Amino acid sequence: MSNFDPLLSLEELTVKAGKKTLVDRVSFNVPRGGIVAVAGGSGSGKTTIGLSLLRLLPCALRIRQGRMVFEGRDLLGLSDEEMRRVRGARIGMVFQEPLSALDPLFTIGGQMDEVLAAHTALSKQERHKKILSALDEVGLPDPQRAYRSFPHQLSGGMRQRASVAQAIVTGPSLIIADEPASSLDVTLQAKIMELFIRLKRKNIAILLIAHDLAMIARLADEIVVLCKGQAVEQGPVSKVMADPLHEYTKALLEAAV
Repeated sequence: MSNFDPLLSLEELTVKAGKKTLVDRVSFNVPRGGIVAVAGGSGSGKTTIGLSLLRLLPCALRIRQGRMVFEGRDLLGLSDEEMRRVRGARIGMVFQEPLSALDPLFTIGGQMDEVLAAHTALSKQERHKKILSALDEVGLPDPQRAYRSFPHQLSGGMRQRASVAQAIVTGPSLIIADEPASSLDVTLQAKIMELFIRLKRKNIAILLIAHDLAMIARLADEIVVLCKGQAVEQGPVSKVMADPLHEYTKALLEAAV
């Protein structure tokens, strides 16, 4: 993987549940403004990597080895308070199902305002302006309406775009996107992919966790293929997909045809 000015470096990351290894000594870099995909089937460990980076692993799981160096600091060495300042401010998260990520009791604008209030010193008026700008940036046709809406009042595609807006409103340098379009139809998937391409042009790095190789081929610069917690193949997307070396990668590509 590229070592040039990495925004994020995973080094020998190992995660276990008791004696069972879920992620086994995985290493890769995410460059600034780049899109790196972590691909693999169910149970491969890809979502565990995303939760590890946010330090949001379930209590039964433990990071047993490795480093996660983000913007020059090992996330594992940060206090809980320091990690809270990183999470949401410098690292944004887009989940597969926005209904589970968005609070149904609060409006979209209210939730985004809470994030900004926690991570910035902006005034209420400045926060309102910034939220509307983020909602507009992700392509919501009526940002004011979206601001006032509760999650259930928006369509699935609009909720996912609102979820992306919440992830980018603080100006993070990295977005972790876990299967961000798998619950959407083909048309809405295309819109989410276009949105991620625009974010990349703004020099926001994206760690794309996905099993959809067509999406990965369109979006990502580099790919890490996981099988049973191990990185069995990694490199530029074009090279890996044109000439896969590992049998598991070949099987994934054949299944996607």
